[in-house]
Amino acid sequence: MSSRRPGGLPSSSPGAVAVMSALVIEGPMSRADLTRRTGLTSAAVTKVVNPLAEAGYLREVGPSISGGLGRPASRVEICGDVAYVVGLKVTGSEVLGVLVDLSGQTCATVRRDLATHEVDPVVDTIVEVIEELCTEPQHGERLRHVAIGISGGVDESGLVSYSHFLGWHGVRLAPMVHARIGLPVIVENDVRALTAGEWWFGAGAGRPSFAVVTVGAGIGCALSFQGQVLAGVHGVSGELGHLPIAGDRLCHCGGTGCLDTVATTPSILRDVSAAVGSEVLDLEAAVERGRRDEGAAEVFRVAGHALGLGIASVVNLFGPQCVVLTGEGLAALDLIREPMRAGFVEQAYGQAIHCELIIRPLTFEAWAHGAATIALQAFIRGEG
Repeated sequence: MSSRRPGGLPSSSPGAVAVMSALVIEGPMSRADLTRRTGLTSAAVTKVVNPLAEAGYLREVGPSISGGLGRPASRVEICGDVAYVVGLKVTGSEVLGVLVDLSGQTCATVRRDLATHEVDPVVDTIVEVIEELCTEPQHGERLRHVAIGISGGVDESGLVSYSHFLGWHGVRLAPMVHARIGLPVIVENDVRALTAGEWWFGAGAGRPSFAVVTVGAGIGCALSFQGQVLAGVHGVSGELGHLPIAGDRLCHCGGTGCLDTVATTPSILRDVSAAVGSEVLDLEAAVERGRRDEGAAEVFRVAGHALGLGIASVVNLFGPQCVVLTGEGLAALDLIREPMRAGFVEQAYGQAIHCELIIRPLTFEAWAHGAATIALQAFIRGEG
């Protein structure tokens, strides 16, 4: 794999980036639509489209159906199979990868369990997943970028400063994977990667601002403004799970009263087990107990209320147009919805109470596709 040489677009000018991004997000469109969508002149669109078409990245299709007068316009579309990227989601238990073509379509999915959290074996598993995704010769030959989503603090150099689920501190993951595959590698916080995917392909498409809040093994948050996902100067931003709004419990981060201590799946399992007097091993079982046991139900009410306070804090601070709520913790939605709404109403300031909350169940494949979106964006911009 390391013998491959990266190839790139013939131009990474702002106009080319705007045209390619628009076509990935919205699909085929006429040159006139491209001028409206990108704000470029018709001459500038032609100056961008023609070289990209000659290089095999774009083609003319159509004509489109038009209700107007005159000759129907042909459309420009991306040649998806000319280049591929890989996006990966690394959890505490597995590596899940997707192969995505230049048009944003998923072509293959592979998942592998992690037997250990030791760095070298995890890197081995990451490389194995990438190789299995590229078993077709054209996929391997045309693979251009890889992006990895991982929980915790991640900076722009690919340094994982801290990942609780893996027990990592100061792991330079991007250079390690790059040395094995010989292609540009981006490592990003997994919730920020998911948010990038939602901006291009999901609930955030077309919205000037939105937040994503994830509920599950941890509580995550990321913010998108004008198409930019906020990363933070030190690779830390949107750490909703570590807002001190949940009493005086000690958090794994060393802080006290973090939202993580009452609203994550591990904390809910701990508290439900204590409430019912026997060990509850998974969220499904905890939810079942919550539906018929008042003590267990109270655990979910506390978690939902605290989560609502946290979401209100995000809305008060940043004023997003909407908040997208997702994660495996949505399995408990019927138990947390009302207390979550009550907590939000209690804490939201003024008109912030009208912020739209979108409930959006997403699989880990969507998280991996979010990482692939990061890789697509980097390829189109000519990075790496």
